[in-house]
Amino acid sequence: MSTEKKQGKEQTALQLPGQRLAIMAIRRWLLIMDDIVHVIVAIALLGAAIMMILYTILNLRSLELQSILMVINDVLLVLIIMEVLWTVLRYLKRQKFSLNPFLSIGIISSIRRILVIGAQMSIGEMHDLDKVKVLFIELGINTGIILVLIVAYYIYAKAPAQE
Repeated sequence: MSTEKKQGKEQTALQLPGQRLAIMAIRRWLLIMDDIVHVIVAIALLGAAIMMILYTILNLRSLELQSILMVINDVLLVLIIMEVLWTVLRYLKRQKFSLNPFLSIGIISSIRRILVIGAQMSIGEMHDLDKVKVLFIELGINTGIILVLIVAYYIYAKAPAQE
């Protein structure tokens, strides 16, 4: 083997560990930055949930149907925020990914929309027949979404855990 080829292989062999160390350092730095961003997101989500609770308490004017429905709507929004927060915290703990929080968020979101539509219809805001038809269609769609997500939740819960 010629001296030049031998030196080239030696240089390549010497560079590889250094390159690996550099790549490992970059990966470690990126993971740290990723964790920092997730911590900031978690703090922002917690702050949003707390502000939403305070907003709900401060805007509870009476015990009328409309006010109570708005409180329920706001509390369900807080639950959605907390489900997202829980997902971020699971990621930070390096726990296994779970589809359950996303299914829960979908179910809660559809329930929120059904409650809002029900509130609009119960206080008589809808006098236009076309708007009422659209709301009934939306109620049906949201009910269908809830049923599909519940079935998905059941199937996911019964599926064997994969490592």
